[in-house]
Amino acid sequence: MWIIIVVIGLIFGLFAFSQIVFPLFVAWPKAKKLERENKLKKPIPVYTFLLPVLIWSVLLIGSIILIQNYFAEYLRLYYIVLGFIFVVTVAQIPMKNRDLEADVQDSFKPYLKDNE
Repeated sequence: MWIIIVVIGLIFGLFAFSQIVFPLFVAWPKAKKLERENKLKKPIPVYTFLLPVLIWSVLLIGSIILIQNYFAEYLRLYYIVLGFIFVVTVAQIPMKNRDLEADVQDSFKPYLKDNE
């Protein structure tokens, strides 16, 4: 059973922390930079960054509650796996990832001025 908990923690943690960390620490600062440089037609709404964080935070907390209620003996293992994935996700922030940059640019496309 511990293998299943580890795999679930790795996969779910990767999705959750990616959707929590990257909007707050990559996309939002990038949007603020574009706004300061006057490259936006209109400001990007804050909910664009906070809604995924809120949804995935609730899902992450829900997964912890599920593990706690049904597999309490594996809760510590689940925390360790989530902690590992969190560190891996945060370590990706300073790295230049072309796919991530392209995704951010694609997300901002409706807000960018036409000459950009």
